[in-house]
Amino acid sequence: MAYGDLHIHTNVSDGVYSPEEVAQKIVESELGFFSVADHNSVAGLRPVDRALAGHGPRFIYGIELSAQPAEGDEMHLLGYGLAPESVVLRAICRDINQRKEEQLREMAHRLRKQGVPLELALIPLANEGTYLGRPVLAEMLVRHGVVSTLGQAFSRYLGRDGTAFVPMRQFSPRRCIEGVHEAGGLAVLAHPSIAMVDRWIDPLAAMGLDGVEAYRPALTGNEQLYVEKAAEHFGLFCTGGSDWHGRANESPLGAFSVSDRHLDGFFAALALTRGP
Repeated sequence: MAYGDLHIHTNVSDGVYSPEEVAQKIVESELGFFSVADHNSVAGLRPVDRALAGHGPRFIYGIELSAQPAEGDEMHLLGYGLAPESVVLRAICRDINQRKEEQLREMAHRLRKQGVPLELALIPLANEGTYLGRPVLAEMLVRHGVVSTLGQAFSRYLGRDGTAFVPMRQFSPRRCIEGVHEAGGLAVLAHPSIAMVDRWIDPLAAMGLDGVEAYRPALTGNEQLYVEKAAEHFGLFCTGGSDWHGRANESPLGAFSVSDRHLDGFFAALALTRGP
């Protein structure tokens, strides 16, 4: 039996540690398998691979894509076992990051109208290859002393009910799913709530979704069972991961893991992909 974590971030997106540092922490964690799934980027995958140099646990290439349905909140879709060089997947990442840049700039405008001193010139550009997401603004708010923590930044300003929130311009989850498939990978709904499962698992399954992230620290036993049963009903496998970023308030990497015995469907499907 092996234990692993299929949802880990590096500083290519909103993680704290570099791909090389994450690789070292993975080896120290004694996990048997893992996946790095940065937001809308595959740039960290090869560096992790090189840092492992053929040693350590099994590394499954991953990504976490942002989708904004025409109706409803933004959702995230994980891709596993994909080919990082996929032209289609990279084009999707560029499209999403362009929308993320637009979202951040509009939110920064709203913050400035509320008297919050943020320099728009500090907002990254999509063509710079740097991470684009609301945590960028959250960190700026902390640095400027507007709030004390990232959590306060989201609750007051940047979260769904925040005073500066702007949704990302529409980007179909179908495109994310198809992009992962084009790259030879498997598409999984990331960290769903019960409400998200009820609202989206049926239409996403019809779009070609392969799995659901059922095993994660935030779910209680009954909630986990609910997600498992919903996945089973729609013929989807289950995955699991900590959504680890390496922040000071998080548990160490490896503190949460899932047994490969719970991931039989995932590993069987992964064996049929062409990616790592």
